[in-house]
Amino acid sequence: MNRRMFLGYGAAAAAIAPTIATAQTPARVIDLTIEPTDVELIDGRIVFQWIFYGDQQTVPRPVVRAREGELLTIRVRNNAPEAHAFALPGVPGAEIPAIPPGGVGMATFAAPAGGTYLYLDPLHAPAHRLVGLHGVFVSEPAGNATPGGAATPFARTRLTPAVAAVFDACGPDAAARFHGDPWRPGREKIWLFTQIDPALCAQAELRQPLDGARVRQTFAPRYFTINGLSGFDASEDAATKPKGYVGQPLLLRTVNAGMATHAPHIHGNHVLELSGVDANGRQIIQDNVIERDTWLLRALDRKDLLLPFEPPQDIPAAAWPPREEPFPLRYAMHCHIEMSQTAGGGNYPQGITTHWELLGPTRPTQQG
Repeated sequence: MNRRMFLGYGAAAAAIAPTIATAQTPARVIDLTIEPTDVELIDGRIVFQWIFYGDQQTVPRPVVRAREGELLTIRVRNNAPEAHAFALPGVPGAEIPAIPPGGVGMATFAAPAGGTYLYLDPLHAPAHRLVGLHGVFVSEPAGNATPGGAATPFARTRLTPAVAAVFDACGPDAAARFHGDPWRPGREKIWLFTQIDPALCAQAELRQPLDGARVRQTFAPRYFTINGLSGFDASEDAATKPKGYVGQPLLLRTVNAGMATHAPHIHGNHVLELSGVDANGRQIIQDNVIERDTWLLRALDRKDLLLPFEPPQDIPAAAWPPREEPFPLRYAMHCHIEMSQTAGGGNYPQGITTHWELLGPTRPTQQG
């Protein structure tokens, strides 16, 4: 794979299947490659980026998955003409210092507590991360059931009563707050937010020195993406757009890899904020779950939320299911920070936006 490889931005990410380690199991090796790449944006502009690739150097920014406590070795090959590095912030041992051009670096560590994490290149922070070197790491929890037996995305030992109550409230019990199916592992979408400053990308392409302090002062984002896409491209992206029937709760793993703050705003349902991070990037499981139609994502924030897929509350119960408006019902998600909607590519909706869909009032097997 050479310098001029071209990426249609937002190609589908791949999940690396988890395995369960034992004391005798050797570390599972996960290979990543750093490549210089050309990226096409929503308005046809092409910018330079560095990208982590997986799966024989064909999958951009793979979603790396592991089981909590599993022993992993991350092996990174640097095919760029300058040094790069790797880190999984907040995870002991998950860091590879500067890898020279053409070199390989490795780090062996235990997968962290169940939840959503961000991997990145920490060199000249935040410069290398902003030029494209970032991705999502998902740790599947061990012993993830609530005391009531409901599955969750977090380890049982770390669950708060409030978060446990949310998942206990999803299920077939007619009295359940979110009547329908229980949440099931794998029913999720990852929303990776970032921003692109073409001037910074041009500096990187010309191999000009990137000073982190100066980048923090001069970073001027022009393009805003979710899973590498903007506007219509993101709205119709199957890997981004949640869909399902009423009563099929879905986990949203939301991560901001950039520097600009975002405020994702969702129509049709409220989401329940389950987790976040503290000032040091350590995961917090909420002890007071709040229903939100907008949530804040600062730089390096990671928040897991539950989209309940309940009947929209602005439709009166007597009018549900609607008879004049056919399914699927489509609802927007867009960012409430204005610059992400009105910058590169034209006015809203050419920034951070997507949709989610209610396919019907009940699953087909439940319909008479």
